[in-house]
Amino acid sequence: MNLVRLRKNVSAVGISGLLTAIILLLVCLFTALIVRDYGRETTSARQTIEEKGRVLIRALESGTRAGMGMRMHHSQLQAMLEEMAWQPGVLWFAVTDEQGKITAHSDPQRVGSTLYEAQKMRELQADNQERWRRIETPQPALEIYRQFRPLDTPGRHHMGMMMQRRAADTPQVIFIAFDIRELDAEQARGLRNLIVMLCAAGLVMVATILAQFWFYRYQRSQKLLTEATHRKEKLMALGHLAAGVAHEIRNPLSSIKGLAKYFAERTPPGGEAYELAQVMAKEADRLNRVVSELLELVRPAHLTWQSVDLNDVIGHSLQLVSQDAREREITLQFSPQPALCRIQADPDRLNQVLLNLYLNAMQSIGRHGVVTVAVAECGDGRVKVSVTDSGKGMTDEQRQAIFTPYFTTKADGTGLGLAVVQNIVEQHGGTIEVESSLGKGAVFTFYLPVDGQQKDEQG
Repeated sequence: MNLVRLRKNVSAVGISGLLTAIILLLVCLFTALIVRDYGRETTSARQTIEEKGRVLIRALESGTRAGMGMRMHHSQLQAMLEEMAWQPGVLWFAVTDEQGKITAHSDPQRVGSTLYEAQKMRELQADNQERWRRIETPQPALEIYRQFRPLDTPGRHHMGMMMQRRAADTPQVIFIAFDIRELDAEQARGLRNLIVMLCAAGLVMVATILAQFWFYRYQRSQKLLTEATHRKEKLMALGHLAAGVAHEIRNPLSSIKGLAKYFAERTPPGGEAYELAQVMAKEADRLNRVVSELLELVRPAHLTWQSVDLNDVIGHSLQLVSQDAREREITLQFSPQPALCRIQADPDRLNQVLLNLYLNAMQSIGRHGVVTVAVAECGDGRVKVSVTDSGKGMTDEQRQAIFTPYFTTKADGTGLGLAVVQNIVEQHGGTIEVESSLGKGAVFTFYLPVDGQQKDEQG
């Protein structure tokens, strides 16, 4: 059944990941198409204006050639500029010499004035190729310009060649300015639409990522809930079994221990019989402790909620193990935090948690070491307590199995102490974790909610 459930979870996660990848790919393609189309529209609109400018310049050159044939090219050119200025979107036409002086203009009053200074004309570098630039005065416009060549045509007669040479002595430049306010407005609208569509695509992408994130969190919470449910079911079954076993074992254990004391009192100390009696009593105590810890692990939670100052609980628990620590030459370190908030918890159970962690730390150290206890607020409605030792540490495999019942690295350990610690912490609505590496000690950290009783009642 667990294998089937695992396969379903893996399948659901795989399908969800595939759908997310497809959605993100489509959003990226959609975004790329939007950007490409916007660039194409902008380029196409500018190319249309440029092509219109080329056509108008060629038309002026063609008309000027005809006017030259009638020996009235200057007046003909001026008339054509004034007439063609009525073209839609055209602001003005101008023909200048290389110094920027206007020789013909769609506005007759500007003829003879200067369009651009000589330095500016040199910077424009007008040649046989049409060039364009954006100007802002007196209004936004796209200016197209190149050398004005009305005589560059094959099959000219002798008079045309002479006029061409004269014209070559005085090169001219033609300028056409197009109104681009409508183009700017269209580009602004397109940019707004582009931004809106990109924002929409971004929101879809973010929503997809968040949905995937929340889906993974949901899957994880479901997995944790399922594991917790199975664990509780196992503990309930184990509890019924443990209760029966404890009843059947403790009575014979009491008899065995009593007989061991009886034989020990009637044999001289140091003898073999005396030592065997001591071993019998010690083993009876160990079995009784195993039964007690097993019952502690599986019994239903009955917490006595109180307002607790963790500074007091930690200080009291350290006093209980101080004598054992001195005998082992182990230093106990703890700095109380006066500003620490009080929490809702069962002080006796927390005391049991701390004692188990201290004893585990001191057994890991053996002799000559340090056990450090620290407490602090997390800022998210929780407090954390850490117990750090300078012991021998543990491997990754040991660290992952450290809270498993009956797992122990000690020859005389029951393997239930840390499992009981985890059970009590979880009864308070908290969590516990361990960090350790071989030869570098271990850090046990458990987190407790400040309002643990309210969460317990809500649960």
